[in-house]
Amino acid sequence: MLKIAENVCLADKTSYRIGGPARYYAEPRSEAEVVEACRFAAEREAPLFILGNGSNVLISDAGFRGIAVNLSKCFSALSWDNATAFVLSGFPLDELAAAAAERGCAGIECLSGIPGTVGGAVVMNAGAFDADVSQTLRSVRALNISANTIETVYVKDLNLGYRTSTLKGGGYAVLAATFDFVPGDAARLKSIRDDILAKRRSKQPVDSPSCGSVFKRPPNGFAGTLIESCGLKGFKVGMAEVSEKHANFIINTGSAKAEDVRAVIRHVQRTVFEKRGILLEPEVIFLGEFQEPLYKS
Repeated sequence: MLKIAENVCLADKTSYRIGGPARYYAEPRSEAEVVEACRFAAEREAPLFILGNGSNVLISDAGFRGIAVNLSKCFSALSWDNATAFVLSGFPLDELAAAAAERGCAGIECLSGIPGTVGGAVVMNAGAFDADVSQTLRSVRALNISANTIETVYVKDLNLGYRTSTLKGGGYAVLAATFDFVPGDAARLKSIRDDILAKRRSKQPVDSPSCGSVFKRPPNGFAGTLIESCGLKGFKVGMAEVSEKHANFIINTGSAKAEDVRAVIRHVQRTVFEKRGILLEPEVIFLGEFQEPLYKS
């Protein structure tokens, strides 16, 4: 039977280390318990949020009035059939990249170092270095929340685009994914992975709490380059700061509040729009209610 706790702080369940409590919180141990969590939310007309490692989410200081369902605890397993990987949604994406390289399975090595789980990566079509999840994903096993049925959805029906998919609207809870890789040289793949991890360590504030890249890449450019060109590195509200190391990261320098981060995001949006005529679109997910509105041009 699903165990549901009340008023659980979510700050320590996100990479930002920010956020208030969830009204309800659950860590399902089986697909049946995920279905039970969705039924629980429907009966109370409460919003439901599927939480992985919390690496791409900013939770409001007031918390979340619905049920947060954490799949990173018990839905974390990987199995192989030659070059095909079957992965539960809570499995870390970087560990999948490492395991694939070790086996000589090519196609995901460029995603090394991306924080978060496989489920979140599929929903957002995570990517880096001109590669993304869509290039190796075959299908997902997901719970259709409104119908309360478990379905297999193939990649052609997911409408995977730049940091988006049909799964992003919250209508599905990803339970597992199947990836098809191609044979490659393990030593070469591990070398590529090591190079990418080194680049991340040298160019990104990997030792500071953050949500990773805050803004989507604008047309014909990079968000970090635009932000830096506007002199915004080091801009700070409270304990939230535009990283001096990479301008598309907003870091928690101590005890930042969600409203601090939101205020920095708005200031960056407004400044870049006024100076460069480009409205940056956040890729971070905002959960809960915020006082600080996003900038609208």
